[in-house]
Amino acid sequence: MLDDSSVHIVVITAPERLDQEWGQRLANQAGFARVDVVGVVQAGLDLVRQAHPTIVIVDRDSEQAEACVRQIFSTVPATMCIAIVPKPDVGALRRLVAAGARDVMVRGAFQYSELLESIRSLLSIEADRRTYALDHRSGSQAAGKGKLVVVFSPKGGVGTTTIATNLAVALRQMSAGRVVLADCSLQFGGAGVQLNIWSKYTIQDLLPRVDEIDDTMLAPVLQQHSSGLQILLAPTSPEAAGDVSTDQIDIILDRLLERNDYVIVDTWSFLDDVVGALLRRANEILVVTTPEVPALRNTKQFLEFARAQNLVEGRLTLVLNRFPSVDNIALQDVQQHLRHQVGANIPSEGRLIAYSINRGVPIVLSHPQSWVGQSLLKLAAHVAGDQVNPLSLTPNNRAAKSPEATEEKERRGLFRFVRREA
Repeated sequence: MLDDSSVHIVVITAPERLDQEWGQRLANQAGFARVDVVGVVQAGLDLVRQAHPTIVIVDRDSEQAEACVRQIFSTVPATMCIAIVPKPDVGALRRLVAAGARDVMVRGAFQYSELLESIRSLLSIEADRRTYALDHRSGSQAAGKGKLVVVFSPKGGVGTTTIATNLAVALRQMSAGRVVLADCSLQFGGAGVQLNIWSKYTIQDLLPRVDEIDDTMLAPVLQQHSSGLQILLAPTSPEAAGDVSTDQIDIILDRLLERNDYVIVDTWSFLDDVVGALLRRANEILVVTTPEVPALRNTKQFLEFARAQNLVEGRLTLVLNRFPSVDNIALQDVQQHLRHQVGANIPSEGRLIAYSINRGVPIVLSHPQSWVGQSLLKLAAHVAGDQVNPLSLTPNNRAAKSPEATEEKERRGLFRFVRREA
């Protein structure tokens, strides 16, 4: 919250209300640097333009309050306005908010404590805004403005690539920002297959001149998906993985983070130097497992190792894929075994997933209303910082199209799936 000692409040009221109780109490309120009460609109506006107060309380009739707030917002936009008006209708409220009022109160219908609470709330919001602006200008994320999200599992075959590709597409859809999916499963990367994208250009093409990466170098290497997502493909041959170093990956990620809002990284299940470096620098880590003994065993070992080695600095979300499933294992049993809270789940809907993967169309595009589609969208919202619960243990009530219905739309030309080669 802003320091009260720097808060200047101006009250613009009517002459007959200069001595009203809340105005007097506000003028005598301990802590505020200065409180001025004026009874003439033009005098109040002149004072606001000269002094640039923190908050202006406009206590006039609705039309006068709207005109006054609009003028203050257009000439001194950093000053916050509270309007006090006589029983306004919905239209008047909307016009006041559109003019720039941050809060509207009804004359005679509020307590002084409510006014004081409104002032404190506005000061807190403004303090948060200034902190964010300062952090943004100073580059609080050393690698750039983007958020690095790493999808990892200590057990192969649990669906990391499916989750990574759907997450990337969903983030692109819901944020309208710039999103890159980097396939760092360097030996047998499958992100391109799941997105129906092939290209001769891969991450390997950036390595010879990694210190010179710019937009011109990135343009042919980053492949464009129909959703607007860009993809950095893994090498086309397994032996090429040995040519990629941790330092090179770091530089490539730096260049991508400088240019994008999100960089989603799909990884393999081997905890080598590259994967370790990715986990250490990630802002968000999704650790994927399934409700099966081998996967849970490996996941428990990884979580214990990560804690012991301080491997993870960003937020770690444990994603339980293919759950609930026909085995009916209890969520509590999984959490008790792993000694870690499950943060999100992706239900077992193998038929839809197989349909999606075989056609190279992420399920958030092919069947967004399905249980699994909705769960993946919630996971993306969670990664984006939205206040959602990514645990979805029962299906929603929205009907999802069956694979057969979608195939019929394909035959009728309502879906277009394009294989891109470069």
